[in-house]
Amino acid sequence: MLFTPENIYRQYLLCRRNKRNATSALAFEYRQEENLQTLREELKSRTYIPSRSVCFFTERPKLREIFAAEFRDRVVHHVLVDYLERIWEPLFIHDSYACRREKGVHRGVQRLQQFIRQATANGSRPAWYLQLDIRSYFVGIDHDILFRIINDRLPADADDVRWLARTLIFHPCAADPIIQGDAGLIDKLPPHKSLFFAPAGKGLPIGNLTCQFFANVYLNRLGQFV
Repeated sequence: MLFTPENIYRQYLLCRRNKRNATSALAFEYRQEENLQTLREELKSRTYIPSRSVCFFTERPKLREIFAAEFRDRVVHHVLVDYLERIWEPLFIHDSYACRREKGVHRGVQRLQQFIRQATANGSRPAWYLQLDIRSYFVGIDHDILFRIINDRLPADADDVRWLARTLIFHPCAADPIIQGDAGLIDKLPPHKSLFFAPAGKGLPIGNLTCQFFANVYLNRLGQFV
């Protein structure tokens, strides 16, 4: 089951693997057993509500806003994504490399080099490529469409998964975040690239595991079409 003690603890261990020294992770670990039990009870009773996100800005390679979830929310993200990956990973096209296990930038580069060698006959003939980008992709993701895509693949008895997906997708993380760093950078970010100016019902925050996974799900149909 989704909210068993064993599953939540397993996802907690995965979550803290690269966050062991983070302040929120250390605070959670200080009362680990109590915190995990409380989190499980909230999930089982469906009283769980995501905490306020921490918003900060990075300027490299370009200016963008990041919304970092509290550690306890990251554990919940792992719980949901672990379940959904079993459904969606077999459906994704092979050449989708962002934020997937056994994929990533280096694998993508190797695959691109392979295609270049094939298309050019090892550099003996010209070839062409088409580079496309979706303008303000994360800010433009529609919550209703995303939830419908995910819900269509869920088993009829997956009510806990359905509730948790809805809770995370529709959570307005930009409504009341904790701002860290130079808040003045908000004014330097184009409105169409900021969740603070996104239309109601649209936009996912960059910086969360769920959002990276949801982005792949949302674009899967386009990948299949191409």
